[in-house]
This record gives sequence, C-alpha cells and structure tokens, in this order.
Amino acid sequence: MHPALQTQEILWNIFGHCCLPSRASATSDLPALARTCRTFKEPALDVLWEELFDPSPLAQCLPEASYYSQADNCYSFSRSLTQIEWGILRSYTYRIRSILDEKDALDWESVMTLLNPPTTEPFFPNLRHLNTTQSTGIKHFLCMPFPSLISLSVDFIDEDQDPFVLQGPLESFSKFSPNIKKLFIYPSRFDITFSEFFSSYIRQWQDLQTVDCPIIRLDVDALAHLSRMPTLTRLRCTPCGALPASDTLLVFSSLHYLKLSSPVLEPISLLLSRIRLPAMTEYDTSVSCRPCKEDVSSFLVSLQTSVIGHNIQELGLDQVWDSDGEVVPLVLGLEDLQPCTSFSNLRRINLNLEWNVDLTDSDLLALASAWPHLELLYINKGYGWKTPGGITPNGLVQLLQTCRSLHQIALAIDTRGFTEFRESRASLGLTPPHSFGMDVLDSLIEAESVPAIAAFLAAIAPSSVSNFSFRAYDCFPTPTRIEHKARWFDAYRRAKDVLGHQSQFSFGYLGLESEDNPFTSDSEESSELGDENQLSDV
Repeated sequence: MHPALQTQEILWNIFGHCCLPSRASATSDLPALARTCRTFKEPALDVLWEELFDPSPLAQCLPEASYYSQADNCYSFSRSLTQIEWGILRSYTYRIRSILDEKDALDWESVMTLLNPPTTEPFFPNLRHLNTTQSTGIKHFLCMPFPSLISLSVDFIDEDQDPFVLQGPLESFSKFSPNIKKLFIYPSRFDITFSEFFSSYIRQWQDLQTVDCPIIRLDVDALAHLSRMPTLTRLRCTPCGALPASDTLLVFSSLHYLKLSSPVLEPISLLLSRIRLPAMTEYDTSVSCRPCKEDVSSFLVSLQTSVIGHNIQELGLDQVWDSDGEVVPLVLGLEDLQPCTSFSNLRRINLNLEWNVDLTDSDLLALASAWPHLELLYINKGYGWKTPGGITPNGLVQLLQTCRSLHQIALAIDTRGFTEFRESRASLGLTPPHSFGMDVLDSLIEAESVPAIAAFLAAIAPSSVSNFSFRAYDCFPTPTRIEHKARWFDAYRRAKDVLGHQSQFSFGYLGLESEDNPFTSDSEESSELGDENQLSDV
C-alpha cells in the first residue's frame, strides 16, 4: 500500500468524493471501502456516518431482533438494549456531525431509550448541525445534550403545532449547547408568550453569528444582548413595540444583513431610529398591511439614520398581503424615494407596495444617477404600476447607459406614441451583462407600437451567449389583458426573428388561464413558450 494511503486526512478527502449527491452508488461504495482493510475502515465509516438525513440508520445497524419498522417508516426498539448494542450505537454516534432532517424516524419510546444511555457521556458528542421539522413526536430527541452543536434549525410544519413544545429543548440547548452560532427557528404562527420565552433564552448564548426567527418578536433586552455580540452578522426577526431607553442606542457593529417583519411599518421605523448599523450591506423589510405615505417616509428617514456610512447595497420593502376591500389609491413618486438617493452604493433595490406608481424618465434617471452601481431595480413587481405611464423605451436606454451593471428590471414601460426605433446595440453603446431580465409588469402597448418595441428589444438584447428573459404579467385591466399580452408576445416574436440565433431570447407570462390564453390555438407559438407559462417570480 502506498504510504500516502496511511494518512487519514488523505483518505477522508478521497472517500468524501464517494458521498457527492450525484453519486447514486455512494451508499454501497463506503461500506465496501470500510470492509476492504483495517486502514480504510475508520475513515470510510467516518465519512459514511458524518451526515444523516435522520437517525433511523442507528436502529438498522443493530441485530434484527432488537428493532422493527412500522408502516410509516418509523423504527422502534423491540426490547431493552444490551451493553453490546449500546456499544454498537456509540461506535457510530460519535462520528455523526450533521442530522439534516430529524423527522419521526424513531418513535418516542425509542427516543426516550436513547435519552437514558447507561453512561453519563453525551450520546452525540460531536454533532454540530441539527436540522429538524418539528413535531410532537420528536421533542424528546431535541432534549438530548449536544455539547458540540453550532447550528440548530427547527421548522414547525404543523400549523396547529404549539410552539411551546420547544420549551424543554430550548432549556436543554441553553444548558448543554453553549456554543451555538447559527439559530433558525420557524414557528408556524406568531405567539406573544412564546416570543417572550424565546427572548429570555436567546440571552444564554454569547457567540451567535446568525439568528433567523422571522415571526418571533424579540424584546428590547434580547436585542440589546445581540447588539453586544461582535460575531453577529445576520439577523431576521419581528421587532417589539417597546424601545430602548431614550439615552440608549443599540450598535450592531458587525451586522451585515437585517430583515425585519411586522404587521405594520411603524414599529420597524421606531426601532431603526434607535439602532446603528455601521457594517450593514443588506436590509429587507416585509409588512402585512399597506403603509401610508407618512409611514414610508418615516421608515426611510430612520433607515438613513441607522445605516452609518451608507454602505447598504441591497434594500427591500415588501407588502406581503393585499388590503381587504376598496382602498384609497396612494401614488409612489420621486419625492417618496428621494431619501434612498443617500445610499450611493446601492446595487439591488426591490420596492413592492399596494400603491400606484408615477415615475417618469427624468424621475428614474435622477434616482439612477445616485446609484451608479445598480444591478437590480424592481418597483412594484408584484402589484404593477396601475397607471398608463412608466419609463419610455428611450428613457430605459438612458437608464442602462447610466447604470452599466443593471441587468434585472421590473418597471412599467410607456409605449404611447412610440412608433419608430432605428438604433442598434452598437450605436447605443450598451455592453449588457451575461444575462438580462426585463419584466414589463402591467404595461399597456398599442398595436402601432409593436414594430418599434420589437426593434427596441432586439437592440438592447445581450450577446449571443446571454439569456434575455422578458415577461409580461397578469395585472392588466381585465377587459384588455388578453389583447395586450398578445401584443407583447408579438413584439417579442418579432425581436426574436431579428436576432435569429444570436441570443437565447425567451418570453414568459404569468397567471393567464387557459381560456384567456391567446396562444393556445397556435401550436407553434404555444410550443415556443413551453414551460415558460409556469414561470414564477424570481
């Protein structure tokens, strides 16, 4: 045997390639390697047991008389385990580093057996990553001591699941897993009492790097504790209504990513006014209710105050639920977005509110001049603009010339009076990136504008190895949606004819029912669209 194969680190590296997802034979390769010789046995078993999808293989490694399988692939111990069987289990559990999905693979009685091994040593001494879909049957498993755990993810899959089933596990984790660095907790519903309980226990950890609990309301003390962690870089939570003391500012010195969720925008604005984010590069907000103009203004001003140095590169504000009944129309204009111009390093901006939008060429160019590094610009991608205007094709050309890296756009296009376009890509001086996405939302298009729009699309299409995805969405006014979608598709088809094979140019549309589909009668056009009919928001 070559001397290099006597080095376990080399064998670990080689055997690790047997576990690649693309290797269907991995489950048979590693046991075969472990049986090859004594030199291969330990590193092959280490790699084989390093990552489990669930603990059921532990039962299956025992003699057949000691376990049985139930109808739902849940395993049970059929009797008390002997000392030899405990030894077999322990010879494998110390190798396990990750359990990716602790579903109900063992019944609760078997889990209780594992909770009481005939020794005081932890049963999973080296487990570092635990990802579980929470159900009542496995709450006992989570109460095991995991002294090496650094990443914990719990996802409640049952909407009726009481989040307080986590009370015992959280107490256990805070005591036996002091080195957790990444915490992902996803209850199925908001519970104020559980939020208070969770806020108290999160203060037991000192070196958190990621806290992701989108519908858990962290109280002021929990936020203050997190702000003192130089290791914390990512945080997602719901802020509480209370604020730090009037003379206290919470400084998150290393936080790069922050997403705050709330039914309304006001608590988020209040919190932002009392925290400082000197390292922030990505910020996102989601609200359930439509904010008013005063709320949006206060939010953006507070964000300006909190993001010291204006290093923010990604900004999102998303309304996730439609309003019930009729609402008084609100209009998003240049004055509403003016505070964002202070963020000169913005690369991605995504605003999605149940407002109408009134932004002209000059408005968008004024904003773009403040964001020279812009790569993505989405304005009301989910709600549309609901106005006849938008950016004109010529204005869009100027926008692309101003922001040379811009390659993802969701804007309404104003095609009124646009009947001629004679420019080429070379004459425009555009150097589009590898891929380019353009969503025209609820833009209207008149029949006489179709040839000019086709020429425009062909002129701004990227190079031959690129993909130009172009989409029209189903938020047109109902009486005209079929007609305008057909015109946009006609413009796309003409542009594709001009380009020939020069560009991978694709068209997509959303939400069009079969009886409304203007292309179902034309087999060639329908097949050309293919699966693009089923595109969803990116």
